[in-house]
Amino acid sequence: MLIGVPTYSSAGLAEIPAVRDNLTALRKVLTGEHGLLPVDHCQVLGDRDQPLDKATLGSALAVARREATDLLLVYYAGHGLLDEDGLLHLTLADAEPDNVAYTAVPLEVVKRELSRARARARVLVLDCCFSGRAVAAMSTPDSLVAGQLEVTGTFTLTSTTATAPSHAPPGATYTAFTEALLGALRAPGPLTLDEIYVYVDRDLAGRGLPRPQRRSVNAASDLVLVGGPVDERPVSQKPTGPSQVRFTRRISPGKRRWYACLSAMWTLLACGLGYAWWLRPNAAAGAGGIIPELLLVAFAWGTAIAAREKPRSLMVDKTGLTLDRDGMSCHIPWQDIDYLGVLREFRYTVSSAAPGATSKTAFQVLVVRPRQTAPRPEETSLLPANYQELRDFGYIGICKLGFVDADPVVLRQAVERLGGPLFRSHRDLVDMDPRLPT
Repeated sequence: MLIGVPTYSSAGLAEIPAVRDNLTALRKVLTGEHGLLPVDHCQVLGDRDQPLDKATLGSALAVARREATDLLLVYYAGHGLLDEDGLLHLTLADAEPDNVAYTAVPLEVVKRELSRARARARVLVLDCCFSGRAVAAMSTPDSLVAGQLEVTGTFTLTSTTATAPSHAPPGATYTAFTEALLGALRAPGPLTLDEIYVYVDRDLAGRGLPRPQRRSVNAASDLVLVGGPVDERPVSQKPTGPSQVRFTRRISPGKRRWYACLSAMWTLLACGLGYAWWLRPNAAAGAGGIIPELLLVAFAWGTAIAAREKPRSLMVDKTGLTLDRDGMSCHIPWQDIDYLGVLREFRYTVSSAAPGATSKTAFQVLVVRPRQTAPRPEETSLLPANYQELRDFGYIGICKLGFVDADPVVLRQAVERLGGPLFRSHRDLVDMDPRLPT
């Protein structure tokens, strides 16, 4: 079902002429030569001069919910408005911005119809402002809109984040998101829904536009909407590059020599103190036990030096993420990850020299949102206890990027190539979960 609202009766809502072309082009590609949908099973609402109202939309959704058995796909293009509670509403021709709750269709209503459908796979595609609220956390930690659609085989794809507008460039044939979506559907080879998301994400990011969002439950992400010979897929679409990428903390030769000198000094000091303690135990006791204390200091110093030289690395391969830290290893398979990303943590330091002056330092931390059914890895191989808040929110803090000298751009490319469209930027993470530090 393709739904579009290009014109509005309210002066507060601008027309979106490109919506008509969105509907026409999508219907053609989904039911055309390589499309997998029968023509009579693809219903288009809003492409004619007759304004689309709530009754017509509700009736069409109810029929589709009852009749669809394999796939129910709902696409909407138009204005997205928020009510006073921040809930997203899809506008129809008679929508009024000042009276959203009673003149527009709550997204919850559309999702409820999808959740009740008999179809084995349900797909919701939204091309409207604030559409990311279909997959993002809402006002409270327990209020997840996406959770209301977590039934077998669902996929939600939105044109933007929870706080950003969608884009329809003046004079353009299509809206920005749908233009990228059509590009993915018109690729010579068949793309899964996950691959479509990656294609659209790269297209919009390359144009400096808000990033799309997606959420998948079970195997819906492997669904293909358009067929075609796989061998005809452009070379640029095929995965290229090494089968694994390893990020390792680099130690310069100068630092290695310095650590070696410190280790030698520690060894000599420890041996000297130990010999003095063994040779003159009474003198050591008379001196208030200072030699044993010096031995403890020397031991702690040597331990710190040894820890600085231990190998620490993060590896990304086709199986998942592997962190090697201080002799311990932690592996998280891709199938256990809902999404992951880089979170910026800011720390402020008050200057004692200049009263009132502060300095800000930013740390980039790799975090993972595991699937609810996934087993938790050993916490001892991850971040220290001061990241307990992340665990309380349901995340796993892997490591600081500087900890393994990981470039965030290279890391994102490696994850998308070897693990799929799982990576999220700091802004994406905060949009999806406002509990995280901004």
